[in-house]
Amino acid sequence: MYRFVLGVLCLLFCITGASAQPRLDDTIAPAIDPVDVPDDVEIFLLIGAGNESLQEKAGLTDMLMLVAVNRATNTASMLHIPRDYWVNIPGFGMHKINQAFYFGETHEVEGGGIELLKQTILYNFGLPVDHYAAIDFNGFLSVIDQLGGIRIAVDCIIQDWKLKERELDKRVADNYELVTLPIGVHTLDADTALWYIRSRVTSSDLDRGRRTQDVLRAIWRKVRSEDMLAALPALWDAMSRYLYTDLTLGDLLGYVPFALNIDADRVEQYRFRMGTHIKNALGPAPDYQSVIAPADLAAIHELVVDFVTPPTRNQITLANLRIEVINAGGVNGMATVAVDRLSQEGFAPFIGTEPTHYRDFTAIYDYTGQERNSPIPTFMRLFRVTPEGVIVQPDPNRTVDYKIYVGNTYSVWACTRNVIQPKWPPDPTPTP
Repeated sequence: MYRFVLGVLCLLFCITGASAQPRLDDTIAPAIDPVDVPDDVEIFLLIGAGNESLQEKAGLTDMLMLVAVNRATNTASMLHIPRDYWVNIPGFGMHKINQAFYFGETHEVEGGGIELLKQTILYNFGLPVDHYAAIDFNGFLSVIDQLGGIRIAVDCIIQDWKLKERELDKRVADNYELVTLPIGVHTLDADTALWYIRSRVTSSDLDRGRRTQDVLRAIWRKVRSEDMLAALPALWDAMSRYLYTDLTLGDLLGYVPFALNIDADRVEQYRFRMGTHIKNALGPAPDYQSVIAPADLAAIHELVVDFVTPPTRNQITLANLRIEVINAGGVNGMATVAVDRLSQEGFAPFIGTEPTHYRDFTAIYDYTGQERNSPIPTFMRLFRVTPEGVIVQPDPNRTVDYKIYVGNTYSVWACTRNVIQPKWPPDPTPTP
């Protein structure tokens, strides 16, 4: 029944969306002007292979993530590229970007799939790639196994079919079970982490990119908290057979000082936004495949410039605001979920331990009284708070700028993203 309902929803979406989607032709898209990347910034391309093993290097790329590392400012940022993004692949014309690596490998392009993918990114985004690292499904599973799982704050329920055991045949329907990951804080094993970042039944490739960024941050937190950087040589030996990269162990060791001084929650996350940077479209005849096309090249150029630019004064201001989050709703983990969501918006909140009374609804206390460039509208959007839930009490002797009491209903209303939310908890099974 669940599959039937989702199928109907997807069908309705496709029918209603297709009529408004422009049809593209084979005209070569213009190149985006090269971005003036600061001298201290290095750009890394992270690739998730769309197959079981990198030994099958001719497969499609399932995930593309750019990471900009700035050693001078000790900052980093991530930019997810949707795999269905419609690009000019030099020498091959207009295709989805996830085909660039495949063409480079199967057509024996000089430098192979990696070089063609780098050229594709340079032409379509103006960004030069300095280093790359690709990993397949087995490698990802091995990484999470080595870490002993990762801790994730989930603000949107994810529900999808998951393979019961990694060794089972993926082609057999009975080998799958319906799994629901509710809102809250969870420790994911390797198989669940891979399922979490690949799920698209109730969301989209854009949201999948956001979840991939969250998982990368979670991996980084675990590495730092367990002091695994000291064990990097041993980890490298264990992982090298799963990696396809131009980096050496010596290169990685050179980044250890930088790694020790950057907090995973301070890694900025950039994504293409539907309607602002990109739009849904249909590819050319005869396939008319669904693709993601550029909506505004100027906006895309601005996005990639922001991606490689050191934090602006406004970003620094957001990070310096003192925001205390207190769980007042009686649901475990909700303060952590709230803090994680705020950190994705550029804030640096912390969880408070102040004893407080139970609240049904989230309340926001503003001790600054400022109106210009106030973060209150952002807080209201993230926590679905009405004006009645905002209490302004200017205090020149304040120890925090804002205090957010997370109410019980946040455990139901936490999802502010484009993700279909199943009924949770489900209705109890009737008894005879």
